[in-house]
Amino acid sequence: MIRTTLFGLALAALAAPALAEPFTMFIYETPEDIALRSDATEAGAAYWSLWAEYSAVLAGSGAVRGGAPLRIAEADGATLSGYFILEAASHAEAEALAAAAPAALRGGRVVVMPHLAVPGMSN
Repeated sequence: MIRTTLFGLALAALAAPALAEPFTMFIYETPEDIALRSDATEAGAAYWSLWAEYSAVLAGSGAVRGGAPLRIAEADGATLSGYFILEAASHAEAEALAAAAPAALRGGRVVVMPHLAVPGMSN
């Protein structure tokens, strides 16, 4: 099981950003992890526990601004299963937060995209 201390190591290098930029972290999970989302056994509970722990660490970092698991959507063979909206001082710092996501550690992938600043609109 992934421990909070591992998440903490990934976040330790991140200082509170003075000027934060918005990013969205898109989460793509393996078919095995997708199956665990509806698993009523201990394996399913352990899966959701990893995400709850990771979410708590993100919240504690002050970087998370929102997010949610998604209903499954197939795109180019990958399964988009959720997202987080983050604020970080740089794309590299947002990537460091994403690197500790359970999907990134369990064979899936996490993609971090910067938000587009549109004049006259808030991000």
